[in-house]
Amino acid sequence: MAPLFPAILIGGPPHSGKSTLTYRVSQALHQRGIAHYALRASPDGEGNWSMEAPQALVAELRMHAKSDWSAGFAAAMSRDIAGRHLPLLVDAGGKPSPETAQIATVCTHALLLAANLDDLAPWRDLLARQGRGIIAELHSVLDGAQQVTATSPVLRGTLNGLARGQSAEGPCLTALVDHLARYMAYPPEQLYREHLARTPIELVINVEQPIYPLPQRDNTTWLPADLPTLLAGLPPNEPLAIYGRGPNWLYAALAAFAPPRLQVFTALQGWVDPPALRVRDTLAPERLRWEVMPTPTATVLTGAIPSSYLDYRAAAALPVPPVDPARGLILSGKLPNWLYAALAQTYRAQVPWLAVFQPQLRGGVVVWSQADAVPVGAVVEMEN
Repeated sequence: MAPLFPAILIGGPPHSGKSTLTYRVSQALHQRGIAHYALRASPDGEGNWSMEAPQALVAELRMHAKSDWSAGFAAAMSRDIAGRHLPLLVDAGGKPSPETAQIATVCTHALLLAANLDDLAPWRDLLARQGRGIIAELHSVLDGAQQVTATSPVLRGTLNGLARGQSAEGPCLTALVDHLARYMAYPPEQLYREHLARTPIELVINVEQPIYPLPQRDNTTWLPADLPTLLAGLPPNEPLAIYGRGPNWLYAALAAFAPPRLQVFTALQGWVDPPALRVRDTLAPERLRWEVMPTPTATVLTGAIPSSYLDYRAAAALPVPPVDPARGLILSGKLPNWLYAALAQTYRAQVPWLAVFQPQLRGGVVVWSQADAVPVGAVVEMEN
């Protein structure tokens, strides 16, 4: 399937607004029903949460998530981009390097953004050496009107509103989304059917579609209060597969429901079984770093990936730390959904309740509980 799907590299100098643009464009494509995945292929600690959470919290979390480029990171990321199962937007960071060149070789097109268009020269050279075509070059400004100056063969124009708290709506953003849609638009129903045929599990929950008896909303936003109804409607002791773009706490809750087999769809590897983890005193900090912080009622367990990328293929039997069995557990960190599912499977039997920290809510969403005072779907505050 991989050759069918484009992978569009988003590049340009630092502080030009690439991460914000990636977020805004991805949101607009999702609103149009265009299935894709926005991949942060740079170890800079950015993510959707950094656009949605309070600024002070973003600064703190970014310090846990940020790391440096490495050959291993670039090689693993490039391999997974090459094996993609969905169209990709690939945020490649702000500095051309041998690592970004390696990532460019497995992308199909490029979109460049800069506050000073002369600063794009190194990016143009890198892409020319890799034989990758540029489909858009955009000028990012703090002040000024949006405009489109050319639509073919390369989309050119001026964008504003790429700072937090601002709106990027305007003719140039609309033209860019239209332009990208021509490369990335695959009928979602067709994609879903093709992916569905690749799992042996019959019960598949598509978290991007309304699920009875939950209320139908104009979008597929999930609320913590949805969890009790969702879980009560699932048949026990049946294998379960999870498909679609949803919050990490939703994946953790479905994993903690303890189906006899669980599969998670990923844009890079396709269907995967969450790996079996091992609770150990001796950890592997070079692969996954943990911070254990006890509070009066819970343990906050924050994970960080030193290389900003954890290879699923090497995650089997990954050691995770023991926790206090008398306290609830709040999982936190910039970690993939398949790892949150694995963590939920590992810890649910060891603590009275389990939650996943949601930066936007400033608390942990309870995904499993055997404590009446802390029900599933509640949001527990992070205590100091």
